[in-house]
Amino acid sequence: MRISTTFIALLFLSCGVTYAAKRPNVVFLLSDDQGWTDYGFMGHPHIETPNLDRLSAEGLLYERGYVTAPLCRPSLASIVTGLYPHQTGIRGNDPVGWRAAKNPGAKAAIRARMSAPMQTHPSFIKELQTHGYATLQTGKWWEGNPLEHGFDQAMTHGNPLKGGRHGDVGLKIGRSTMQPVYDFVDQAVAAEEPFFIWYGVFLPHSPHNAPAELFEKYRDVAPNEPTAWYWANCEWLDQTCGQLINYLKEQGIYEDTLFVYTCDNGWIQDPEQRNRFDSRSKREPYEMGIRTPIFLSQAGKIAPARDESTLASNIDIAPTILKACGIAVPEAMSGLDLRDTKELQARNRIFVDVYAHDSDLDQLEDIDHGLTARVLIEGWEKLIKGPDGAELYNLKDDPTELKDLHEKFPGKGASLEETLSQWLTETK
Repeated sequence: MRISTTFIALLFLSCGVTYAAKRPNVVFLLSDDQGWTDYGFMGHPHIETPNLDRLSAEGLLYERGYVTAPLCRPSLASIVTGLYPHQTGIRGNDPVGWRAAKNPGAKAAIRARMSAPMQTHPSFIKELQTHGYATLQTGKWWEGNPLEHGFDQAMTHGNPLKGGRHGDVGLKIGRSTMQPVYDFVDQAVAAEEPFFIWYGVFLPHSPHNAPAELFEKYRDVAPNEPTAWYWANCEWLDQTCGQLINYLKEQGIYEDTLFVYTCDNGWIQDPEQRNRFDSRSKREPYEMGIRTPIFLSQAGKIAPARDESTLASNIDIAPTILKACGIAVPEAMSGLDLRDTKELQARNRIFVDVYAHDSDLDQLEDIDHGLTARVLIEGWEKLIKGPDGAELYNLKDDPTELKDLHEKFPGKGASLEETLSQWLTETK
């Protein structure tokens, strides 16, 4: 019996899928604790990232990308759900009192309670799995067992009783092995399934322990030894991405694969202490804490372009991936399709939530509890609004945020605060 193409298209639409002859594989490349300037393709004078340079040059690069939170766990939760930290309830890395719990069972119960909100929110990974994608988790993952969050296979076990916190066994990817990725790709290809890979490689995150030859490469050009180790880890990240890219090329599926790249939060290396970040970076609302390059790349499908001014956000990643795969975007996701630069330009603003490292699970209904700042960037104007006051910067003229203009231009600050307040009202 012959089935009409119209019937097939309607069948796909009824499942929330737009009919397409071939859906792309998706590889999500997630850097961890990296300053937005610290890439070859972003103009760093010393750090070499040739694999990412080539990949970004083949695709659509937004230089002015931003995270939703300058802290890894809430940042990753936003990427998965397409929601902001004040919406997800995932605001800090750890729950208040977790370290003081008297036994492993109590610790596990607290962490399970902390991850529970993730089950109530949309997830682009679950959507991919529901619509026929094979899914693999590697690297950084905070929310317990990845198999409960849309992954078919996972390196991370997520069990606090066995030392699970933010990735456990999964953190071996890149640093120690790439084999789980290769095996997964082989299985998906053999089964003729489109696949999704979460490559949350724990790099350049500390420990800054790159191979000795990389450290030696930067020892004499870096301003100090801790920075040399950090730079070495940045190149190490690039090397592992290159290994993954080259494997897909060897399998003949590189052109069938959409690559999406971002970072979870920024970093400035402490010049005196290895493995530590300096002020005005990670966990803070300044550019070196919240800015990141974001790019999409698929050979022959995404026209190469470099955008130096349009604002993009990690909140846009979930809807972008779903749309690229022909899957309907859940209504709760407010992000835009990163492939549509004009739509991003029309929005012309991004928002960031900044909360304390430890989150009080009894106070999640209060979206201001534990808040240290919120950020609104509109065009080149940037407002940082904290509990004790506000700061205003013009990023075009002052990209390193040295001149607070809030007192000089109170009207502009007030206007941005009103926009920020309206956004909170709309997204509560």
